[in-house]
Amino acid sequence: MKNILISGASRGIGWALLQKYLQNGNRVFAVSRNISNFITLKEQFSTTFDFASCDVSDKSDVENAIQNAGNFLNNIDLAILNAGISGSENFENFSSEKYKYIFNTNLFGVLHFFEYLIPSMKNNNGGTIAVTSSLADVRGFAGSAAYSSSKAALTRTLEAARAELHRFNIKIVTIRPGFVRTDMTAKNRFPMPFMIDAGQAAEIIINALDAGKARINFPLPTYLITNLLQLMPDALFDFVMKFYKVSIDE
Repeated sequence: MKNILISGASRGIGWALLQKYLQNGNRVFAVSRNISNFITLKEQFSTTFDFASCDVSDKSDVENAIQNAGNFLNNIDLAILNAGISGSENFENFSSEKYKYIFNTNLFGVLHFFEYLIPSMKNNNGGTIAVTSSLADVRGFAGSAAYSSSKAALTRTLEAARAELHRFNIKIVTIRPGFVRTDMTAKNRFPMPFMIDAGQAAEIIINALDAGKARINFPLPTYLITNLLQLMPDALFDFVMKFYKVSIDE
């Protein structure tokens, strides 16, 4: 049995992970801005599940959530930091506030947890922090600059953290999904090839974590395509982007 913290656990991949880990007999503490889904689950798993409302972009909220999680779990063996948001933005009518909003959740929402999790795991002789980034981190996609750049910054941050924290027996895992059928992707108004269900995504993540993987990239076809995009000459990518733009319902 593991003691697990999951952020962004009220929907999508986080919700699927939460249910699977509880069904497998683990103790789980979940955090999310929307906690309505957790109430029924608490009735079913009264002794192995608890939760708290938390806006990950608010550092004081995260501090309170970590304290509550520590009280319930004692030691946190595995933290899955899954909270994230998407957004469509363009430079024709640019707003820096929208950029900040996405970065505050996707990047700093993770770093707020790091500030409290790292000292705790050092004191407990180690642990695992798994973070959901995205395969969209490979390039700057037109219409999705803030999302793709926030995930790129997150992925690079995790690489550096992995290198530094291994000596404390703290394992950093980068999760990079492609398109997963969730409330977030339901807003997208562009082709999403090789989409998988949130339950499938959760199974892939759990199996990879159990196998000790440091990087979890899926589904395979999307991973291969994004690798090709990363290798694409800049001039060719710039040309393609002139005819491509992400559209997301706000």
